[in-house]
Amino acid sequence: MSQTPRLRYVHPNGPIVEEIDWVDSEAAFLPYGDEPGALWLDSSDGEHHTARYSFIARTPYTTLSVQAWQAQAGFAALDAQLRQWAGLWDGLPAEIDAVLPPFRGGAAGLFGYDLAYGLEDLPPNEAPFAVDELRVPAMVHGLYATVLAFDHIAHRAFIIATGLPETNAAARSDAAHAEIAQWKQNLIGVPSNALPAPALAPDLDAPLVSNFSAERYQESVAATVASILNGDIFQANLAQCFSATLNASDTAFEYYRRLRRESPAPFAAFARFEGFALASASPERFLRAENGAIESRPIKGTEPRGRTPAEDKAIAETLLNSEKNHAENVMIVDLLRNDLAKSCADHSVKVPELCVLESFSNVHHLVSTVRATLAAGKTPLDALKASFPGGSITGAPKIRAMEIIAQSESSRRGPSYGSLGYIGFDGRMDSNIIIRTAIVKERTIRFHAGGGIVADSQPEAEYIETLNKARGLMAALGVQRQEISQTEAVRG
Repeated sequence: MSQTPRLRYVHPNGPIVEEIDWVDSEAAFLPYGDEPGALWLDSSDGEHHTARYSFIARTPYTTLSVQAWQAQAGFAALDAQLRQWAGLWDGLPAEIDAVLPPFRGGAAGLFGYDLAYGLEDLPPNEAPFAVDELRVPAMVHGLYATVLAFDHIAHRAFIIATGLPETNAAARSDAAHAEIAQWKQNLIGVPSNALPAPALAPDLDAPLVSNFSAERYQESVAATVASILNGDIFQANLAQCFSATLNASDTAFEYYRRLRRESPAPFAAFARFEGFALASASPERFLRAENGAIESRPIKGTEPRGRTPAEDKAIAETLLNSEKNHAENVMIVDLLRNDLAKSCADHSVKVPELCVLESFSNVHHLVSTVRATLAAGKTPLDALKASFPGGSITGAPKIRAMEIIAQSESSRRGPSYGSLGYIGFDGRMDSNIIIRTAIVKERTIRFHAGGGIVADSQPEAEYIETLNKARGLMAALGVQRQEISQTEAVRG
């Protein structure tokens, strides 16, 4: 592979950018799939308009890892790390800024759903919520000095090196040069074309089971509808959790390689943390920030893809015209507007798109866009904390909906329904909602699938919707949807 650089920029404070010949991001990440701290933010759905950038980062120079009860301290520590280097990219020429992908070094990792129990007045020890099978941290973030960045539309790739955590410009420059040289060496022989599809999934060592029977999930839906009709809440997101044991010959990263082909998604990711991994095919953006502008793209409203073009079109039109799904979406948009108002300028929260149809590999969704401008003195991390967890996976009002979720679901959500993404030293941020995502610890794999319950929800239809959402995650295990009823078990 030619290593002739195209763009090369050396910043006065040390950061260096070097453009390289295009390589396939999957092939570039392949050697690091089992390396703790390795992270691949993977815009695997090349056809979606938001799927422009991918990023690979390794060997963080610092890692923050906290439990749910330490949430406040975790956010404060992360904020301090980001503020320490907030001016690193000051003075970047506009013409270089316009070319570079947005993540140029900074924090990247996980905000698990359970962080909410350290941020809000919620009952974390209330049975049955106390069951915590996986026991993984609620927040894990690495601080990454160097990023391998891909622009899929421009078909350009860059090594972006800050030289951190060196404290003076000369030392940072030396460290950045060394990082670039190492990456270029590592990329020798990496192909530019996409890798062949991985092998089919080996047989599971223990079959896929759920913590809900079909009957009990439908009973929980009916109970939630009753709470809505009684005026307790407007909406709650109920999820069932599937789990299985991977074959001894399988790995978390090989599972993700299969998943990204079964369910390509604009906010997909693979993250290897100490002791566990996340394999995400998320279609949903939580929060994006750039130059003080905030954007969220909540999803509410789902129907499966049709088997023929005509059937697919008819299903899409039914979703677009569904009063139930529109109501579900609008409730979450209103919740998100209120959440963003806590950290954004007065009257800046706008909804330029409401209930727009977007189609993915396995499902159609209704997606809205909410935009706002950060208030003076507020940071993207402030906005994320004030809006966490995303309303699309809680319901409204958020706190009461989360209490009902805790009473209905038989185990902790853990990382699921949290957020995965990056916050750069320069204040740029992008993050997903952790849906369509598997957590792998040792050989145990688990994932959630749920949906928003509203007043006119039908229990059986809601149950079927969870299976539709889990279709890609199951297929990557070699499991078909019709097999679930044969292996289903109630745990907890």
